[in-house]
Amino acid sequence: MIKNVLAEPEVQKAVRDEKQELAELYRGKARDVLTSISASDIAKASLQQKSISSGVLLDKSLLLTGEAPTSISVQVLLNIAQQIRAEDRSDDLPALPAPGKDVSHEN
Repeated sequence: MIKNVLAEPEVQKAVRDEKQELAELYRGKARDVLTSISASDIAKASLQQKSISSGVLLDKSLLLTGEAPTSISVQVLLNIAQQIRAEDRSDDLPALPAPGKDVSHEN
């Protein structure tokens, strides 16, 4: 039944319009957040926060320019995060799961 409703042209248009509106809202908020980050904010961030932010921002820029890699290994990302946490000077961070451990069903 849902499949039939989604096949209707007016419903498809409404979905497209809603997606477009949300994309514009998200884009505007993302711009607001990015432009509000000062040099002082960056200086105060931890190594982990800087690394993650740098990676996310770089990935987004590559996606926008069509230069993003076609796939990224989750295991490689987990290994990098594990290294960052091991090098981080703060002791209050929880440990990451061991590489290869399935944590999709843990709370």
